[in-house]
Amino acid sequence: MTPDQFKQLVDRYITGDCSAEEQEQLKWLLEDPAYIEQLATIMDQQLEQLQATDSDFPETTSRIQEAVVARISNSQAEETENQKRGIVYMIRKWAVAASIIAALSVLAFFLFNKSSDTSPLAQQPTGEPSTIEAGKDGAILTLVDGSTVVLDSMGNGLVTTQNGTKVLLRNGQLVYDQANSDVVINGYNSMSTPKGRQFKMVLPDGTKVWLNAASSIRYPIVFTGNDRKVDITGEAYFEVAKNKNKPFIVATHSGTEIEVLGTHFNINSYDNEETINTTLLEGSVRVSNKEGRIVLTPGQQAQSTNTALTVKKQVNVAQVMAWKNGQFDFNNASLREVMRQLERWYNIEVEYAPGVKNYEFVGKMDRELSLQEVLKGLEMSEVRFEITNERKIIVKP
Repeated sequence: MTPDQFKQLVDRYITGDCSAEEQEQLKWLLEDPAYIEQLATIMDQQLEQLQATDSDFPETTSRIQEAVVARISNSQAEETENQKRGIVYMIRKWAVAASIIAALSVLAFFLFNKSSDTSPLAQQPTGEPSTIEAGKDGAILTLVDGSTVVLDSMGNGLVTTQNGTKVLLRNGQLVYDQANSDVVINGYNSMSTPKGRQFKMVLPDGTKVWLNAASSIRYPIVFTGNDRKVDITGEAYFEVAKNKNKPFIVATHSGTEIEVLGTHFNINSYDNEETINTTLLEGSVRVSNKEGRIVLTPGQQAQSTNTALTVKKQVNVAQVMAWKNGQFDFNNASLREVMRQLERWYNIEVEYAPGVKNYEFVGKMDRELSLQEVLKGLEMSEVRFEITNERKIIVKP
């Protein structure tokens, strides 16, 4: 592999675009001292761009140094002292970048084979589940008569029939087929995702909806009248079917409403977040609450509270949509913001020990990683985690 190809591979890792095969290739390459030296050069360039030094993160630097020295002492005793110092120097400088670019922290474990000797995660109580797996597709469908259908384990096929409308599961998403229905059906269905689940569906009008974990949508079996109105909690991404005669309206628990004709947008309306954020990707939407109304253009975000309605004119759309694309994007996210995401996706409870600072992170991680793998990456900053038997995470300074 040429140096340019190797750098491109590392760049893809940093941005979270590496495939599983490329990650394995990178791990294999880093067994070769020549590639470790190339990686050191790349990290030096990152540090120059960030204008950071190892003194900015002394505790992180010290921890990684100790871990690498231990790894070298245990399994690479034949190396010379100069070689050891060279690797430790590279890791010392790397520690700074890893503190700033969280995605690189996982790469650090490749260098000492994910040694867990220095990680508190290795000192979990007896009986602790060995792995807390990532969330997956699944949801609960509540029908108009109050009956429920759990969609986690169902295969493709007919879920139910409501007055001639077929409710189908196709390729992991719920679809309504009204082709053979001449009956106007009154009533509402709802779809809800517990913690640790996400789901996608197609509403009766053809609108596509993706639900994040711990979210729900309530919608009519048939859209009648002059508009198409749904109610949501949590987070959802919409690709609205165009119908200029029937505006599509999304209502949230706080009274914020989003009105569209046909467009792509994301709504984050979790109860434990400070604001309800509506981010527009395509088209145009009108957001309103008791404080007023605003019209968004693509790339803008409306932020709604009980006392205000404001517009953020330049938003990182890729970060907003990371959840739908299978990633955590922690750029400029505080510790508590990060942990709220992990609570929903891994179905855990989080507590904070006294003295924990609200650190800020930067970087991306794959949402398919286990909880332990994500926490190991976060531990590259000045924070520690303890997992209890009750799926509870205690955050420690």
